[in-house]
Amino acid sequence: MKKYILKKAFGRLKKSKSNFPIQIIFSNGKITNLSDKDPEITIHFKTQGAEIYTLLLQNIGFTEKYRIGQIDILGQDALRKLVRMTFELNTHNKKSFNLIAYTFKFFQERKLNNKKYLQEKKNLFAHYNMPAEFFHLMTGELYGYTEGYYETERENQNEAQYKKYDYMCRKLLLKPNDKVVEVGSAWGTMALLMADKYGCDVTNYGLIPEQNRIFESRVKKMGLENKIKNENRDCRELGFEKEKYDKYVSLGVLEHAGKDCLEDWIKNISECLKPNGIGLITNVGQINNSYTKYIIGKYIWRGCYFPTMSEVLELLEKYDLNLVDLEETHFLYANTMEVMLSKMLEHWDKIHAINPDLFDEKFKRIWSMYYIGSIEGFRSMNGFLHTFQYVFVKGRAEVYPKTRDFLYKKPFDTNEMYKYFVPLGQDGFKTEKNTDNMLDKDLNLPFTNNQKETIY
Repeated sequence: MKKYILKKAFGRLKKSKSNFPIQIIFSNGKITNLSDKDPEITIHFKTQGAEIYTLLLQNIGFTEKYRIGQIDILGQDALRKLVRMTFELNTHNKKSFNLIAYTFKFFQERKLNNKKYLQEKKNLFAHYNMPAEFFHLMTGELYGYTEGYYETERENQNEAQYKKYDYMCRKLLLKPNDKVVEVGSAWGTMALLMADKYGCDVTNYGLIPEQNRIFESRVKKMGLENKIKNENRDCRELGFEKEKYDKYVSLGVLEHAGKDCLEDWIKNISECLKPNGIGLITNVGQINNSYTKYIIGKYIWRGCYFPTMSEVLELLEKYDLNLVDLEETHFLYANTMEVMLSKMLEHWDKIHAINPDLFDEKFKRIWSMYYIGSIEGFRSMNGFLHTFQYVFVKGRAEVYPKTRDFLYKKPFDTNEMYKYFVPLGQDGFKTEKNTDNMLDKDLNLPFTNNQKETIY
């Protein structure tokens, strides 16, 4: 009965547009082919527990057992093919409901809620406080982690990221001596560009020690200590700096507000901006309201929530932040994640050597699935992921151009990008090998081994 149900479940994928031939190898060695053609995907259940877990918990169970190696997905590009067929059958937009997945996510949301500052910090540390060298190998010499600007589709990784940062600066109408606050500058490229090329005075709100060390070393190397200030502060403290800033920017950060803290974040943006100040937010979001996936919340983005466009627009209006430009760039994010996935796999031996206990086969499997799932989520006709770029003005004064010619009339000079490069392998300091100890020290919390496993 167990094998019959699993066969029927995977047999549904035959209705997908791609319909790649599938073969199932069960734990007792029995082989079932779901097509008359030679299999392009082989799903090998290596234990009875993996079969039972998949049967009971469906996608969650299958992914968990794949992560720990009790299920193998074999064949050329087989994981991507399997994920693609799953998306082609996705009924997300038809309001499908999975009680098991919903229940798991319901309790996860409450456990990892960002309302408490310490929990927010733990959630952020779990992802971003991993060794900077890992991210550097994936994101290139500019540490570009959000969607690159593939203007011509011929850009390499660094060119697309540099164009992205300069494009964001153009959207902000930056001018010399603007006081700019950036929330979550990560490893610092946007802040460096705003200060060096555009002459702004930049304050960054950054909570992550591993990112801050890289950021601050780059600031010092470029001699920008008088133009850039890095603050170890939560963005919900922006409200204490009443009407201090001319410009606000956060790239790929709003997701970290979490489901219940979105309003606090946007309220504080409004409070820190001067009248007629200009702000820019980019984030991964959705059209229909739903939780982020349980597996993503557990292993990749703890405490994150992808807000809908309507939620963001409603809150911007509530706090007198008037939208002047909106762009949807999910195809650019798909391109970006394709490159980061390929870089992760290309450099995997180096990544594994950074910390073999952290960057093990389980990590490689779940991050590969995360990247492939996200790419399909952006590209699939049944996908649900979007990337929004909101530009807004505090108040209703006519301070923003009436056309968008200013964004495109001047070509991007990628020859300028090299001054911001950090060569691979040069991460500003010697990376600590013991990531567990680094996490304990930075949070000053007495984690047990089991708690550490949960965090990572």
